[in-house]
Amino acid sequence: MIKCDLDKVSIPNKMLVIVRGLPSSGKTTIAKILTVNQGVAISVDEFMTTPNGEYEFSKNAFIEAQRQCKNLCQDLMQSETDLIVIHNTMAQAWEAEPYFDMAREYGYLVQVMNLYDGGLTDAELASRSVHSMPIHLIQKTRQRWDIDIYPHRQRRPSLKPFDDANPPKVYTHFRDIVRK
Repeated sequence: MIKCDLDKVSIPNKMLVIVRGLPSSGKTTIAKILTVNQGVAISVDEFMTTPNGEYEFSKNAFIEAQRQCKNLCQDLMQSETDLIVIHNTMAQAWEAEPYFDMAREYGYLVQVMNLYDGGLTDAELASRSVHSMPIHLIQKTRQRWDIDIYPHRQRRPSLKPFDDANPPKVYTHFRDIVRK
């Protein structure tokens, strides 16, 4: 088990952390840990919950929830929130691209945390799913998983590619934000 003294973690001003992983891999747990002292954690799941607190999935509701999540992220960036943690599955690069674009526009550093499956099998992920995610959907997500979602590393063209004169500000290791 990794132990981290959160009092020794120094988050730079204006940082976006994208926590991505298969369903039930621990994204929300990591987001809560990262924002325990400061910052805001947001997820599509927040917008899929009914007023009585039940998670309700539909394709149309999911599309709307993605839009709301992006809008909230943009609002937080406009108000210069120091730490924003997005914790969504983001299986494919195109799903994260709008967040990279916003980060560039508002001057945010970006850190991507890839949990992938958290070391769990599809059956284990399904069994711990708070949203009753069936195994076949976890397997489908696993099959379409992009290993690397950083836009400046993509082989296919991005809508707004990074160039050598304007590279993104990216931390490559968690240790880069921990005070020595």
